[in-house]
Amino acid sequence: MRFRAINLVAIVFMMIFTYSVIAVDIDENTMALWSFNDAKDDIIKDLSGRGHDLEIQGGHEWIAGKFGTALFFEIDAFIEYEAHPDLSFEDGLTIELWLNLEDIDPQEVVGIPRKENEYVLAAYEQGDGFYMGPWLNNGAWVGPANSTVVVPYGEWHYHAITYDGNEIKVYVDGEETGSMEIPGPLNATDAPFKISNSCCGGRFFIGAIDDMRISNVPRTEEEINNLMISGIDGMLSVNPSDALPSVWGYIKNK
Repeated sequence: MRFRAINLVAIVFMMIFTYSVIAVDIDENTMALWSFNDAKDDIIKDLSGRGHDLEIQGGHEWIAGKFGTALFFEIDAFIEYEAHPDLSFEDGLTIELWLNLEDIDPQEVVGIPRKENEYVLAAYEQGDGFYMGPWLNNGAWVGPANSTVVVPYGEWHYHAITYDGNEIKVYVDGEETGSMEIPGPLNATDAPFKISNSCCGGRFFIGAIDDMRISNVPRTEEEINNLMISGIDGMLSVNPSDALPSVWGYIKNK
């Protein structure tokens, strides 16, 4: 027990030191950045500076998340955001988010997110959990690039996809779990950006989302892991002490 406690303290200080080094400003490749920590009315503030504030519709609540607060979607909740060039991608894309699903209903697949005829990070129900199987559209839908990992319902896990113009990669908790070659460029349409209620007569989920970033480049595995561990607030912090709550929140949930 004593040895474990010493190791844990060492890890905390090492991670605080690491974040004091890697803390960065929001880069030009970040198209949207939602921490879900504002918890104000129905609006989710975009921290990227690009103004992509989202509005949640339907039943929802603000709950304790992976970092700070998270947004919980009840069965009828969804987000629909009008088309914007920042959220269309020809040959570079990364979508990352913390996700804690409880159910997919009434169908067995849902887009988190989906942009019709462009891209979808699709969650497919399997047994008492789900796996991610993203699709991309380069004139026709191509996919799914299925993850080999089935994630249990009711747990927080970090999901990400990257696309470099030739290949899509799928990550769960910072590790690559699937890939597929898909030639670009991808479609750009005037379809809205949706989270839940994503398609085809209503595809919804019950569960929570936290710390979501969308980029117009394929993030490296290191970048994905940095954001996964630090959280958005920790990533943006320039003061090591400010990163402590994020670091500790990650460790205690391991």
